[in-house]
Amino acid sequence: MKTSLPPMLETVPVDFVSLSVPDIEVCRYMGYGDHEADPRILVILDDMKRELASICAPSFGFRTVEGDIVDGRTLRLEDKEFHPDRIIMHCLRGSEDFFLLVATAGSAYDAWRHDVECSGDMVRLLVADSLGSAIVEAVAARALDALETICAREGLHISNSYSPGYCGWDVMEQKMLFSLLPDAFCGVSLTESCLMVPIKSVSSVVGLGHGLVKMPYGCAICRKKDCYKRRLPKRGIQLNLNQYE
Repeated sequence: MKTSLPPMLETVPVDFVSLSVPDIEVCRYMGYGDHEADPRILVILDDMKRELASICAPSFGFRTVEGDIVDGRTLRLEDKEFHPDRIIMHCLRGSEDFFLLVATAGSAYDAWRHDVECSGDMVRLLVADSLGSAIVEAVAARALDALETICAREGLHISNSYSPGYCGWDVMEQKMLFSLLPDAFCGVSLTESCLMVPIKSVSSVVGLGHGLVKMPYGCAICRKKDCYKRRLPKRGIQLNLNQYE
């Protein structure tokens, strides 16, 4: 490693109850934006959080890897060359080494969501899916906090996390990223089409270095409209909630 940080490979379980998953974040994934959600939606959401409290087992894992920024479009991690968009490369400037990060809501969430889907209740499925997205975002945030704490002890700084499939980074390079991790790392595997299983999982690269400056996500200039880092538009949604009268 070019930094003083020793090689690390760790997985960390996360207590679901300890996660901060505000209702407003879940509702933003549903499309409410800054609009107030229907009280019936909040009742469903509250029930689902209670259900998941006893079964959901989120976790995250990370590995340190040596790497270099070769040029404006090429990132070398060990013996693999990746080609993120220039937006990402700009944000990784100053990185001396890198973390590979995986965060997941876990397989128990997947099984629970599958049961909701099989019930045929599309409103509950929308809430369940949005809740899963908020959960994995909260787990990823917890992971970044942990990495920041580890690096601070060594006088190092970290970047934000950047994932294949976002900001113009070809999602198929996910395969190379996973090849640098143990099989089924953190309980997450990759399909041929680069879909992660469990489905509510994220993988990413995080830079670290002595002079690295964490830059905000470039949503103002990013062209990808459905990126999970981008807040959903401020708009209302229309749902048929008659069955919950």
